[in-house]
Amino acid sequence: MAGFGETLRQARAHKGVTLREAEQATRINRHHLAALEDENFSALPPLIYQRGIVRNYAVYLELDASSMLARFEEAQGGSSSTAQLGGASVPPIDMPSHWAPNFAIIAFAVVLSAIVFAWGYSIWVTPSGDDPEATAALSTTPETGDVALATQLPDRPAPPTVEPTTDAEPTATTEEVVTEVSGRQDAEATEEDASTDDAPVYRTGIALAATGDIEVSMTVDGELVYEGILPAGQETDMFVGSTFSVSTSSQALTSFINSCGDTAPMGEVDEAATLEFSAHEGSCPAPEE
Repeated sequence: MAGFGETLRQARAHKGVTLREAEQATRINRHHLAALEDENFSALPPLIYQRGIVRNYAVYLELDASSMLARFEEAQGGSSSTAQLGGASVPPIDMPSHWAPNFAIIAFAVVLSAIVFAWGYSIWVTPSGDDPEATAALSTTPETGDVALATQLPDRPAPPTVEPTTDAEPTATTEEVVTEVSGRQDAEATEEDASTDDAPVYRTGIALAATGDIEVSMTVDGELVYEGILPAGQETDMFVGSTFSVSTSSQALTSFINSCGDTAPMGEVDEAATLEFSAHEGSCPAPEE
């Protein structure tokens, strides 16, 4: 049986297309297609994109995608793909199933809190008996003969009267204070807007491709630009913007095509998902509109 790369080459020859024609049909760089046929895996992009390239190329050549993915992994070597996907496994930590509180500490804290509260309350409610100016005496009400506690306070001098002086500086009115604060806030907002305007805005181009019938929608810079059924083998127009939100009925059947012509799958799971991302300094430059 022919190897992985030879199977791809024979299928392309049987289809009667060149690498350039395959590149135009699949939107996959022909150098990546040649690397797959030569089994030169070091020339391919990171592993997260390799499976999508293999799947799309196999579908284009009318080969079984699952079988070709298995042969690709076998040709690449299981150990190398595992090393690219992650590091060594970490054994799980044996954690207790529940937290056992220390009831002795809790009871001590409750008792201590009650003592502190009672002490503070007694100080707040009970009048101080050390004030030499306040004397309490028992008096009898003449009409009823009842004994009552009368508190006698000595006469205290009236507080001195402060006459306004004409030399004092005038106090700012409420309107002046509000005007000053409002002006300071406006100045701070202006400085913040100026710093925001100086930030660079990056733009790129993104199109969607389907390897099977999917239902997708794409929002670019807050505007819905595409919504509907995307048949297998079809792709949308290239949409240019800074922020993107893509919803699909199947991650495994949805691929991204950037403005550099590279194709990458949205995921490997045949489930619905929504992906949001933004253009950045490393994004492919947006095509001229």
